[in-house]
Amino acid sequence: MIEEDALVTVTKDVAQSSAVLAAAVGALEAVPEAGWAAAALEAGLRAAVVEGLGIKPKFAFGPLRVAISGRRISPPLFESMEILGRESTLVRLGSLADRLAAI
Repeated sequence: MIEEDALVTVTKDVAQSSAVLAAAVGALEAVPEAGWAAAALEAGLRAAVVEGLGIKPKFAFGPLRVAISGRRISPPLFESMEILGRESTLVRLGSLADRLAAI
């Protein structure tokens, strides 16, 4: 479930949020289950989203935080992804991406 105020933040710029989610999914799909650790996730996401799309971290990781936790403010993002695991993380990112595509 995504809180209303969190959803508002990602729908302010649907195109950017969608691009962030697509880049994140691409980067994370390349990380094998055996290497699914917070440091590796952060490095891959910074390369793909922050550097790859040229978006400041605050804006780059916002849509990811909303997809993972359903909130604008949450526990540490990369550690949360590590705890959720590869499959659950990718499902949550894909779910928000699908929701934004329908807007």
